Amino acid sequence: KVDVAVHLDHGLTFETVDKALDLGFTSVMLDASTLPFEENIAKVKTVVEKAQKYGATVEAELGLVGGSEDGSCDHGIVYARETGIDALAVAIGNAHGNYPVAPTLAFDVLEKIHEKVDIPLVLHGGSGITDKDFQRAISLGIRKVNIATASFNSLTAHVEKYMASTDKHNFFDLNEAMVQGTYENVKRHILVFNEQYQK
Repeated sequence: KVDVAVHLDHGLTFETVDKALDLGFTSVMLDASTLPFEENIAKVKTVVEKAQKYGATVEAELGLVGGSEDGSCDHGIVYARETGIDALAVAIGNAHGNYPVAPTLAFDVLEKIHEKVDIPLVLHGGSGITDKDFQRAISLGIRKVNIATASFNSLTAHVEKYMASTDKHNFFDLNEAMVQGTYENVKRHILVFNEQYQK
């Protein structure tokens, strides 16, 4: 009953993007974030043109998330307009992977970008961001949140619990533990993103 998108996240080459499109991915991303601004635009624009032929959408990232970008809103506006992307991953203090402590997000920057860019905004590095900050970011235009690390952590915790049990272990129950760990994390975040979760 729920529409499902199959997204290639952080594709590193045109060949990877092409393969994903050929396999029927509904959304792709070529990670050109480490390249100079103009080169990033040129490469992503090429991906947008390819994806349009497949009816797929394109997400892109301007500058490294968690890197040295300055959060410039004007760059985001130019980038979105020049590339024709469908979604823009923003850098507002977020970073990929596990955070030692919850990050301080630059909501003022996010608000300015949201006011000036008319495409959905994406928050990479969502694992470890507080529920309250998720909800505030969503209120300021975030429409997709990446939570892979949190899902991996939940999966691992369920596997560790299963392996610590005294029962005889088998692949099928191990697989079920992995599925359950991922399921519980995703379900929890869906509720948070819809403001239905209370700690």
